Amino acid sequence: MEASQKEASTNITLFKKSDFSFIEDFNHIIELMLNGNNPDAVGKSVAQLEEKFENAKHIIESLPGLQYTKEEQESILAEELKVLDRKKSQLKSYKQTQAIDQ
Repeated sequence: MEASQKEASTNITLFKKSDFSFIEDFNHIIELMLNGNNPDAVGKSVAQLEEKFENAKHIIESLPGLQYTKEEQESILAEELKVLDRKKSQLKSYKQTQAIDQ
């Protein structure tokens, strides 16, 4: 495994589903605009929505593997599955060996 692959696999990005949910924010802005009584609240809500978009963009950009094409990701997955199978086989073989008494 390349160093960049190891680095990517250890930098796991955690996020919440709500980080990508924008409908409620849009609805809130529309309600404020329809009421028309507080333009400052509309501006504040739009700014918060823009901040949420930037946060979502940052999360997406930090996801591991984005530097690889789909084909490269599939190739890496196939190689890692081979390694997993080999290690499972080694573990099974190890479990079947008898302990040497001294």
